[in-house]
Parts: sequence; C-alpha cells; structure tokens
Amino acid sequence: MSRHPTLEQLTMDWGSPQSVALYLERCQVSTPSSLVQATWRHVRSLRDRIGKVVDFGAGDGRFSQYGSYNEYLGYEVDGRVCKDAPLPPKARLLNQCAFAEDVVDADVCIGNPPFVRNQDLPTGWRERASAVVQRRTGVAISGLANAWQYFFFLSLASVKNDGLCALVIPYEWVSRPSARALRSYISGQRWNVSVYRLVDTTFNSVLTTSSVTIVDKAKREGRWLYFEESADGSFRELPSPTGDAAGIIPYRSRAESARDVPFAQRGLSPGTQKALTLTEGERVRLGLRIDRDVVPCVTSLRELPSGVTELSEQSFAKYFRHTGQRCWLIRTDKEPGAALAAYIDSVLPETYQTKTCIKRAEWWRFRMPPVPRVLVSMSFKGAFPKAVRNVVGARAVGGVYGVSQTTEVQEQVIASGLGGVDIRDRVVAHANGLKKIEVNQLNSLLFDAFRNSTVSH
Repeated sequence: MSRHPTLEQLTMDWGSPQSVALYLERCQVSTPSSLVQATWRHVRSLRDRIGKVVDFGAGDGRFSQYGSYNEYLGYEVDGRVCKDAPLPPKARLLNQCAFAEDVVDADVCIGNPPFVRNQDLPTGWRERASAVVQRRTGVAISGLANAWQYFFFLSLASVKNDGLCALVIPYEWVSRPSARALRSYISGQRWNVSVYRLVDTTFNSVLTTSSVTIVDKAKREGRWLYFEESADGSFRELPSPTGDAAGIIPYRSRAESARDVPFAQRGLSPGTQKALTLTEGERVRLGLRIDRDVVPCVTSLRELPSGVTELSEQSFAKYFRHTGQRCWLIRTDKEPGAALAAYIDSVLPETYQTKTCIKRAEWWRFRMPPVPRVLVSMSFKGAFPKAVRNVVGARAVGGVYGVSQTTEVQEQVIASGLGGVDIRDRVVAHANGLKKIEVNQLNSLLFDAFRNSTVSH
C-alpha cells in the first residue's frame, strides 16, 4: 500500500476524538471466514462473470480472499486494520473513507458494513454520509439510521444498473421502522431481494440477528424472498419475514389509535443509564433520598419471575432493590438537593460522552417521563412479552415500555399476556433467541384487543 494520510487527518471533520474512537472501535467486528465464503456462494449462484468488486468498510480485505473477479477494491478508513493485509493479486485496499469518492462502475458490492448505532455515530461523519446518500439516491436518510444503512445506500448507488449487492446486515432491516426508507427505495426500483437469516451464533459480540441480504438490480420483478438458516447450514424458504403466514404484526401509532384505548410509549432513554440510574447500594452510599432525589424505575423485566403480574412495593424490593438492579432514576423535574448535586458533580466526563448528553445544556437534565400503569418488556422469548401492573409507580427506562390510559381490568388483561395471545412468530428475530416487539406493534395489539371490547370498565 502507498503512503496515506494519518487516521487523525482522515477523520478530523467527523467530531470529537472520543466519538471518533468509539465509532472506529464499534466498526471492527471480524467476519467469520465461513460467512465470507457463504456470501460469495450466493453471489456465484447469480453471476458467472464478475468484473469489478467493491467493498465499503473492508477491514483487512477478507472478502477479497474468495470469489472470482477481475478487480477487488476495498475501502477502509482505519489504516491500522488494513496495513500490510495479505491480498490476492487482483485486489487492493484504499485507506480512505468510503464516502470520499463516487464509485459508479461496480458489478458487485460485497461486505459486512459497520454495525454502529445511530447514537454512536460522529456528527460530522453522519452529516457527510447523509449528504452523499441524498445526492446519489435522492433519499434523506433518517437520523435514527444505524451506520450499516448509510453503507447499504452507498452500495446500491455504486453498482451498475445490472449490478448485485451482497451484504451482511441485521435481519431486522426487513421490518423495522428505522429502515422503512431503505425498503421503500428498493421497492420503488423493483429490484429483486433475497434475505437469508443466519443463526444467532454467527457473531458472538453483536447482539442482533444477522443476514446475508442480496439485492439484484438486474432483476426488476419486485420479488422479495426470505430464508432461514438451519443448524447444518442449509436454508429453508419462509412465507414471511417472521416465518408465519400471517406476517408481521402491523404498526399503529398513538395518533392512529382510538383516544380511549390503552397505548404504549417507549421507555426513557436518559443518555447514559450508567450515570443516571442507580442501584440500591449506590443510592444508600450517596445519601440520596427516595422521592426527593430519586424515583423508582425499571430498566429490564428480565429478573422478574413470569408468575409475577404486579410490581408492588414488596416485589420491587425483592427483585430490584435487593438484587443490585438499576432501579432508581435521578429526579430532574426540580433543582437537585445537596446530595444529588454532589453526585452529579462527581460523575466523570467520560461517563456521559454520548450524543444525547453532550447536546444538552446540562448533560444530566432530561424531561421526567410519566408513570405508566403497566410495564411491558421490549424483548421476550415466550408467547408474549413479560408485563406487570405498575403498582409501585416506577418509570419505564430503556428496553421497557409503559402503557397508560388503562382501567384496572385492562391492566390485568395486559399483564396476563393479552389473554394468552401468542405473537412469537409474528415479530422478527432480534438476537440470542430473543424476539423484539416495536412500540407501535404493541399499540396495534392493544388497539385490536380493546377497541370493541367490553373489557374497558
């Protein structure tokens, strides 16, 4: 490789050194060789002859090691990763940002684009990548999009009109609202799509179910196919993204629901649970008083036994306070007392280097969420997410939804799993055997359950 600018020079317009370092750290997830080879097998089943291959976010160029092509061009901004990487004769790596120049003549785009959450994207990088995507595709990408979506759009724009994209990306892109613009863009072009859901053990360090997604621009039939990997590596076709013939639970926003029907809201994202939610031990050690300095919160229902359908003072103490769970949320709806102010001042800056905290006038001050009547887990393994009546008055934080506007009878029905409904095959797999329901899917279920029900008084 030739002499290149330093990493600092390549990323100087991205944002703070901390945000850049976090982004680069999250980028470097190595793709198993078996998955690299499997991705190439999908490509070879659709293309006999391949001229130019491009790989954005190429890392050490491991996708160049397989497949037959005339030219492989990989982009990797982190020179520490691609330096001295062994490459086949027809392959080369460019130590620069993938969004620095336009590629328009690729036959195939292949690779494993970075999986970095939108909260961890450096502001300057996101603005630059967004501008490139909009200029080349006409799509104004959502601020909620994770890094791989930017790379997906870039890949689609970089292959020829008869080109092929073969990318390792989260399977959830087939249904999540944050990827709606991406799905709409592909559907509008009527390109054929095949999505191969991989077993959850593919990436041990990434908490999401992955897929090999193939977009064939040469085929304009508007066909979408879904497949599931078996333990032996074979694939079976699915009738829908979830595998259930009924398909995905539809989405219904709060505005679309009846005004007298229970509705769910996302749990608070305070910016950093590490600093803004506390365990019982931390609360006591810091001298913080309940109600004056902190209020009860629930960040996960994982430790709550399935038979518990009511979060009372007793069950809150038994399963949250006495087990070291983060169960206290600092109060920000009034000026902090001396003990809370001292705690806030003692928090090290590196603890709250998140986009949410940094952009606030006071890094710690968020709008206090309401107290919901029912708490519902976002992730689940059984027939229905775990749900409990919120007698203790805890705030919903993180991966817990809060349901409001309920009667006591409705609360009991929700806490019982909406009367025993089984939705496990109607939501997309998330990770490690977990399913994840979106808040507006939960709102759809609540609307259907209670709009014409006598269970309202």
